[in-house]
Formats: sequence, C-alpha cells, structure tokens
Amino acid sequence: MKKMLALLSLMVSCLLAGAVCTVGQDRALTINGGVLNGKATSLPKPEYPADARKENAQGSVAVTVIIDEEGNVTSAAAAMNYSTPKKVGDADAEISEPTPADPLLREAAEKAALSAHFTPTLLEGRPVKVTGIIVYTFSASPQAKIINGGVLNGKALTLPSPVYPQAARAVNASGTVTVQIVVDEQGNVTSAQAVSGHPLLRAAAVEAANQVKFAPTRLSGEPVKITGVITYNFAAAKADDK
Repeated sequence: MKKMLALLSLMVSCLLAGAVCTVGQDRALTINGGVLNGKATSLPKPEYPADARKENAQGSVAVTVIIDEEGNVTSAAAAMNYSTPKKVGDADAEISEPTPADPLLREAAEKAALSAHFTPTLLEGRPVKVTGIIVYTFSASPQAKIINGGVLNGKALTLPSPVYPQAARAVNASGTVTVQIVVDEQGNVTSAQAVSGHPLLRAAAVEAANQVKFAPTRLSGEPVKITGVITYNFAAAKADDK
C-alpha cells in the first residue's frame, strides 16, 4: 500500500511539474523536455556535408534525443524536418504533415546531437532522463561573414589618388573626405559611400575608392568580407595630394 501511495505521489508531482513521466520496473524516470536547443550547455554545430551542399539540400532537421541522468546524449535519431508550430486560431495557419528529413543531412545532424551536453535534470532531487528534440538548420547559401577593418588605407594593394574637381578648385575647397567601403572576398570594393567631407570633394573620393584593391582576407581559413573606411586629404594648393 505504501509503495502504491508513493507511486501515485510521484505521478502527481510529474503532472504538477508540467512534465511527461514514464515509470519502468527499475523506477527510472524520463521527462519530455520539448525543444532542447536553448537548454544545452554545449551544442556543437553540424558540419554541412559536401554532398548536401552540391545537391543544394537545406532546411531544419529535428533530431529526437534521449539525455541520461548525467546530461549526456545517449540516443539521436533524425526522422523529420522541423517547422515552427502555428498559433492556435491563426487564420493564416496551414496544417501540414511532417516531411522526412533529407538523408544527406540526417547523419550530420545526428552526429552533432550526440556531441551535445546538458546540465543534469533533477525531479524531486532525483536525476532523471530527458527526451526531446534538437533542431539544426542547414542553409546552402550561408550569410557571408563580414569583419570591420577600421581605416583601410594602409592595407590596400593599390590606392589610386582622387582627381581634384575643377569646381572644388574654383572655391578653394579642401580637407579630409572619409569614404565607407565594403570589400568582397576577392579584395574588390563593392560599395563606397562618402560619410564626411566637403560636398564638392565627395564624388571624387568615392570614384577613387571604387578603384582600390586589397588582398583577400581570411578568417579561420574562410574568405570574408571587410567593411571599413578610406580617408582622402584634399589640399587646394596641391591637386594631386590625397
């Protein structure tokens, strides 16, 4: 009788905690933790398989995992693609059946999930197992990385001098013009915009900045874009100064 009362008390505790619990013969507990990404202490990113990239395979893959009492993932199975649940009552919501995960992405997602780690979960002071899903998103066209290089004059391979405009010369316009630029992975300027300086000097500075060339920049072996500024100094007495 006491054992039955203890079991009933444990089940009530599970319900009050909002968890789904299962009790086996060994009295081991398993609770459902839902989406577990935000609860991980370590969540390595999956490697994007070369075959998947070649086939342009992409999407979000849900991996069902089991986490033991120490916070280690002991089982991982990617079966379905993941889509964000729609709100109840949303007029635009469409009920759709889950679709099988792309085979080219499943293995990478499962491998990453097995490397994840969590803080042990306790229920009434006892360590319990947790089941839930980890969601990984694969993109065939990941957003290019971009770093801020500050003042880029000294990093240029070629830095053409701007032409001193006749209109600026006529009014003796001079001073420093600062041009904000974006440099692509090949070292070419793809965007240039004057952000300060005399209005009559800005167009010439931008034209010169578009012709600047840099060596490609790499971060952790990957080519990256750079943003930064180039400054040009215009002196009325010397039209060729920069």
